[in-house]
Amino acid sequence: MNTQTIITLLSIVLPIFGLILGYFIKHNIEKKKELISEIAKERRDIYQQYVNLIIGIFANSKTNKNLNQDRLIKDLFEFYKKYVLYASPAVIKAFSNYFQLIYHQDTESGIDIKTNLLHMTKIMAEMRKDLGLNNKGLGKNGEVLMRAILKDYDIMLR
Repeated sequence: MNTQTIITLLSIVLPIFGLILGYFIKHNIEKKKELISEIAKERRDIYQQYVNLIIGIFANSKTNKNLNQDRLIKDLFEFYKKYVLYASPAVIKAFSNYFQLIYHQDTESGIDIKTNLLHMTKIMAEMRKDLGLNNKGLGKNGEVLMRAILKDYDIMLR
Protein backbone atom coordinates (compact mmCIF):
# COMPACT_ATOMS: atom_id res chain seq x y z
CA MET A 1 0.00 0.00 0.00
CA ASN A 2 1.40 3.33 -0.93
CA THR A 3 1.25 6.56 1.02
CA GLN A 4 -1.43 8.07 -1.19
CA THR A 5 -3.79 5.12 -0.55
CA ILE A 6 -3.24 5.32 3.21
CA ILE A 7 -3.98 9.05 3.18
CA THR A 8 -7.15 8.46 1.14
CA LEU A 9 -8.34 5.71 3.50
CA LEU A 10 -7.61 7.84 6.56
CA SER A 11 -9.45 10.81 5.04
CA ILE A 12 -12.51 8.57 4.68
CA VAL A 13 -12.27 6.57 7.93
CA LEU A 14 -11.38 9.40 10.34
CA PRO A 15 -14.44 11.58 9.57
CA ILE A 16 -16.71 8.54 9.90
CA PHE A 17 -15.06 7.65 13.21
CA GLY A 18 -15.45 11.29 14.32
CA LEU A 19 -19.17 11.25 13.43
CA ILE A 20 -19.73 8.05 15.38
CA LEU A 21 -17.79 9.34 18.37
CA GLY A 22 -19.63 12.67 18.22
CA TYR A 23 -22.99 10.89 18.14
CA PHE A 24 -22.16 8.88 21.27
CA ILE A 25 -20.90 11.94 23.12
CA LYS A 26 -24.03 13.92 22.19
CA HIS A 27 -26.26 10.99 23.15
CA ASN A 28 -24.59 10.72 26.57
CA ILE A 29 -24.90 14.47 27.15
CA GLU A 30 -28.61 14.37 26.23
CA LYS A 31 -29.21 11.41 28.57
CA LYS A 32 -27.44 13.23 31.40
CA LYS A 33 -29.50 16.39 30.77
CA GLU A 34 -32.69 14.33 30.80
CA LEU A 35 -31.73 12.68 34.09
CA ILE A 36 -30.80 16.01 35.67
CA SER A 37 -34.12 17.47 34.51
CA GLU A 38 -36.04 14.57 36.06
CA ILE A 39 -34.09 14.89 39.31
CA ALA A 40 -34.74 18.64 39.40
CA LYS A 41 -38.48 18.01 38.95
CA GLU A 42 -38.46 15.44 41.75
CA ARG A 43 -36.55 17.84 43.97
CA ARG A 44 -39.03 20.66 43.34
CA ASP A 45 -41.95 18.37 44.20
CA ILE A 46 -40.30 16.96 47.32
CA TYR A 47 -39.04 20.34 48.49
CA GLN A 48 -42.54 21.73 48.07
CA GLN A 49 -43.80 18.94 50.34
CA TYR A 50 -41.33 20.09 53.01
CA VAL A 51 -42.47 23.69 52.73
CA ASN A 52 -46.12 22.56 52.92
CA LEU A 53 -45.31 20.44 55.98
CA ILE A 54 -43.52 23.20 57.87
CA ILE A 55 -46.02 25.92 57.04
CA GLY A 56 -48.86 23.52 57.87
CA ILE A 57 -47.38 22.81 61.27
CA PHE A 58 -47.14 26.52 62.06
CA ALA A 59 -50.57 27.26 60.61
CA ASN A 60 -52.18 24.50 62.68
CA SER A 61 -50.50 25.52 65.93
CA LYS A 62 -52.67 27.64 68.20
CA THR A 63 -49.59 29.70 68.97
CA ASN A 64 -46.23 29.67 67.27
CA LYS A 65 -44.65 28.65 70.56
CA ASN A 66 -46.64 25.42 70.92
CA LEU A 67 -45.54 22.84 68.34
CA ASN A 68 -46.47 19.17 68.60
CA GLN A 69 -43.01 17.60 68.61
CA ASP A 70 -44.21 14.01 68.12
CA ARG A 71 -46.23 14.96 65.05
CA LEU A 72 -43.36 17.06 63.74
CA ILE A 73 -40.88 14.18 64.03
CA LYS A 74 -43.30 11.70 62.45
CA ASP A 75 -43.98 14.03 59.52
CA LEU A 76 -40.29 14.80 59.08
CA PHE A 77 -39.44 11.08 58.99
CA GLU A 78 -42.05 10.62 56.25
CA PHE A 79 -40.48 13.47 54.33
CA TYR A 80 -36.99 12.04 54.89
CA LYS A 81 -37.98 8.77 53.22
CA LYS A 82 -38.95 10.69 50.08
CA TYR A 83 -36.11 13.18 49.82
CA VAL A 84 -33.02 11.21 50.75
CA LEU A 85 -32.44 9.96 47.19
CA TYR A 86 -32.93 13.31 45.45
CA ALA A 87 -31.70 16.05 47.77
CA SER A 88 -28.31 17.67 47.39
CA PRO A 89 -25.62 17.03 50.02
CA ALA A 90 -26.15 20.53 51.47
CA VAL A 91 -29.87 19.86 51.98
CA ILE A 92 -29.16 16.46 53.52
CA LYS A 93 -26.62 18.04 55.87
CA ALA A 94 -29.01 20.83 56.94
CA PHE A 95 -31.79 18.29 57.50
CA SER A 96 -29.46 16.00 59.48
CA ASN A 97 -28.35 18.94 61.63
CA TYR A 98 -32.00 19.67 62.38
CA PHE A 99 -32.68 16.07 63.35
CA GLN A 100 -29.66 16.11 65.65
CA LEU A 101 -31.13 19.20 67.31
CA ILE A 102 -34.47 17.44 67.76
CA TYR A 103 -32.79 14.32 69.19
CA HIS A 104 -30.89 16.37 71.77
CA GLN A 105 -33.68 18.68 72.90
CA ASP A 106 -35.10 18.19 76.34
CA THR A 107 -38.66 17.18 75.55
CA GLU A 108 -39.85 18.00 79.06
CA SER A 109 -38.86 21.64 78.83
CA GLY A 110 -40.39 21.89 75.36
CA ILE A 111 -39.14 22.92 71.98
CA ASP A 112 -36.92 25.97 71.61
CA ILE A 113 -38.95 27.53 68.81
CA LYS A 114 -36.27 30.01 67.74
CA THR A 115 -33.57 27.37 67.30
CA ASN A 116 -36.01 25.04 65.55
CA LEU A 117 -37.14 27.83 63.26
CA LEU A 118 -33.58 28.68 62.28
CA HIS A 119 -32.87 25.05 61.41
CA MET A 120 -36.12 24.73 59.45
CA THR A 121 -35.39 27.85 57.44
CA LYS A 122 -31.78 26.75 56.86
CA ILE A 123 -33.18 23.64 55.19
CA MET A 124 -35.47 25.80 53.04
CA ALA A 125 -32.61 28.10 52.09
CA GLU A 126 -30.48 25.12 51.06
CA MET A 127 -33.39 23.76 49.02
CA ARG A 128 -33.76 27.12 47.25
CA LYS A 129 -30.03 27.19 46.57
CA ASP A 130 -30.19 23.62 45.27
CA LEU A 131 -32.92 24.66 42.82
CA GLY A 132 -30.79 27.55 41.60
CA LEU A 133 -32.72 30.30 43.39
CA ASN A 134 -31.15 33.34 45.02
CA ASN A 135 -31.29 33.64 48.83
CA LYS A 136 -29.92 37.17 49.00
CA GLY A 137 -31.81 39.21 51.61
CA LEU A 138 -33.44 36.18 53.23
CA GLY A 139 -31.17 36.17 56.29
CA LYS A 140 -28.15 34.09 57.21
CA ASN A 141 -30.22 30.93 57.62
CA GLY A 142 -33.16 31.97 55.45
CA GLU A 143 -35.19 33.08 58.47
CA VAL A 144 -37.04 35.70 56.43
CA LEU A 145 -38.71 32.81 54.57
CA MET A 146 -41.03 32.31 57.57
CA ARG A 147 -41.69 35.97 58.31
CA ALA A 148 -45.07 36.02 56.57
CA ILE A 149 -46.53 33.31 58.79
CA LEU A 150 -45.08 34.28 62.16
CA LYS A 151 -46.99 36.94 64.03
CA ASP A 152 -44.18 37.72 66.48
CA TYR A 153 -41.36 37.23 63.97
CA ASP A 154 -39.20 40.18 65.07
CA ILE A 155 -39.43 39.26 68.76
CA MET A 156 -38.70 35.61 68.05
CA LEU A 157 -35.43 36.19 66.20
CA ARG A 158 -33.81 38.54 68.70
